[in-house]
Amino acid sequence: MIVLLSKGAVRDINRTNKVSADAWWLVGKKWNVMAGDASIKDQNGSLSGRTVAEIEQLISGRNLVSGDRLPTVQELSNRIGVSLSVVREAIATLKARGILSTRQGAGIFVSTPKPSESLGSVFGDLSQVSSVVEALELRLAVEVEAAGLAAARHSMAQESRIFEAFSGIQKAMDEHQTGEAEDFRFHIAIAEATNNRRFVDFLVQLGNAMIPRSKLGTLPATKEEQAAYLMQLQKEHQAIVAAIVAKNPEAAREAMRFHLSQSRDRYHEIIRSQRMFSEA
Repeated sequence: MIVLLSKGAVRDINRTNKVSADAWWLVGKKWNVMAGDASIKDQNGSLSGRTVAEIEQLISGRNLVSGDRLPTVQELSNRIGVSLSVVREAIATLKARGILSTRQGAGIFVSTPKPSESLGSVFGDLSQVSSVVEALELRLAVEVEAAGLAAARHSMAQESRIFEAFSGIQKAMDEHQTGEAEDFRFHIAIAEATNNRRFVDFLVQLGNAMIPRSKLGTLPATKEEQAAYLMQLQKEHQAIVAAIVAKNPEAAREAMRFHLSQSRDRYHEIIRSQRMFSEA
């Protein structure tokens, strides 16, 4: 489901540095990229970076280990929506990092270490809520600035990918899924829009520390509560995208700060509840 932001809402954000109720989007309408073919004319470097992130998320999401085989180049091309040459470039990058290896006639395989080990292991056991809180505090220090830079620097093609990622989260929600992979792609798309590759590298290396909700078993118990929880997350995402589209760095920083702070506070509440239960 793609959304549309009115020009009046953009003006309101630019004037107030805040995303007001008037900035909420008209859901269900098709968003047309004013730049025409901008999304397919993007530079290969950016496409390759996005493809690297997608492949690493595939490895992390499927819990693949050293020796496991990945889909073929053609299958990856179809899955990610990029050309064969871009996939090959991304695979070459991951081979250089020691994450993938290729065997003639056999395919593409995961090597050691896994993509999340170099930075993700800094946080210890990510099945522990306290470790997730620590990861969120680090993300606050990085992603708040990333949102501001994305608002100031993004291209039309990058804006299109942010919209597409946001739409992917909504589609997952409509299909009663938790949308973790789609949420990851959303944050990667914003990092890409900074035009500073290091932001993307940082988020990719965090791996499972990025979107841990279902792995921790911290989603609300009932389907209704889960739907309300995910809708709240999506509203926070809306505010971030609205500010980026409005090219308002301060509003984008504030929207990202609010989003990650809310997530951190939700996990803090889980920790408090666990302590009360253990003391009961």
